[in-house]
Amino acid sequence: MGGPTYSASEEVSTQTMVEINSDHVIIDHTWLWRADHDKGGSVKNGRNFVENALVVNGEGVTVYGLFAEHTLGDLVEWNGDKGKTYFMQSEMPYDVTSDYNSKVGYRLNDSVNSHEAYGVGVYTYFRDHYVTPTSAISAPVKSGIKFTNSKGVFLNGQGGLVHLINNDGWGVSRDHKQVSQCTFGDEETTISDNSIFL
Repeated sequence: MGGPTYSASEEVSTQTMVEINSDHVIIDHTWLWRADHDKGGSVKNGRNFVENALVVNGEGVTVYGLFAEHTLGDLVEWNGDKGKTYFMQSEMPYDVTSDYNSKVGYRLNDSVNSHEAYGVGVYTYFRDHYVTPTSAISAPVKSGIKFTNSKGVFLNGQGGLVHLINNDGWGVSRDHKQVSQCTFGDEETTISDNSIFL
């Protein structure tokens, strides 16, 4: 959304970039990007409004190689059961205020009972304001929900993330650039390696 236009004088917008309402869909290598810059320079103040990059309502949807960046709500919102994600790289928006603190990079609806996600990464660069979302990933704690090798990264800017998944795992900030969590959702153990790379 945006990029070749000049958002200060000509905005484009959409509620959701891609919405999946059918069951058993496969998504392969998809980059859903709300432009952080355009012909006029940096995009600021919520211009080129997009709420979500991807919304999944269907059952049994599988994603390979998802890239979701800079939308002004949750980047990914997943409502369907039996979904799977194999690698996701995402960046939260640069131009938000602290009103964004309740948003996440990857949200599973509380009604979801079965989901697997591998290699979900959520990056921050809060360029314009000090922003600290509570979590990078939000998911109900149920035996059928598993995240493996999730990662949070502070790229630059202000603020960061308080936690990686729900209220679990360390966050990221200027002093703690990266954090990773090996597993989440295993009924027996939840292992966080909390690796910090300065």
